[in-house]
Amino acid sequence: MRNGAEGNVRSLQGLTAVLAALSLALFAWIYAGFVTAFRNAAAGQQMLDARVGGYEAEDVVAMVRYLKDHPDPAAILHAMYLGPELVFPLVLAGLLFCLMRLIGPGGFFFGRPIPPGATAVIFCLPVFYGIVDYAENIAGLLLYPPARPSDGTVTLLSGLLPIIVRLKFLSLVITIILLARFSIFRYLSPGGSKPS
Repeated sequence: MRNGAEGNVRSLQGLTAVLAALSLALFAWIYAGFVTAFRNAAAGQQMLDARVGGYEAEDVVAMVRYLKDHPDPAAILHAMYLGPELVFPLVLAGLLFCLMRLIGPGGFFFGRPIPPGATAVIFCLPVFYGIVDYAENIAGLLLYPPARPSDGTVTLLSGLLPIIVRLKFLSLVITIILLARFSIFRYLSPGGSKPS
């Protein structure tokens, strides 16, 4: 029985390593192949997806107008959405989920053990991240050329995209903070260096 559990842990560790390598490779491809190319083609203008601090509705509208008159940056952005961005959110969400499974939520919040319901919510965070990241990509495909959205669509999506991006980064940051917290708790607990 114990050998089976150790085999499962090793399999999960192997999957985590593969997903980590894929995430790193896809991130490098996105940055080197698309973000940098976009900046060069758009005379130094930054892709909205690369703004870690987020952006506002006015930025989205300005980008839609800019890309209508500049086909090269628009083609780069479109190729990114239909290239590595088709896979990257899934791979990164899978990596975060596997890390959460390996580390295992544990510890105390406000002097009480984490309840099972909270554990389920914690495991949903990486899934939520992946869904929101795909929502951002779909909105980009609907907004930016070669798409020809109506004024109503531009107004709606330019209002939604900043919210979607904030939710994406919020879920990612919370997941990373929780992973760090659970790792520290596991390391400091007696016999806690073994993954579950």
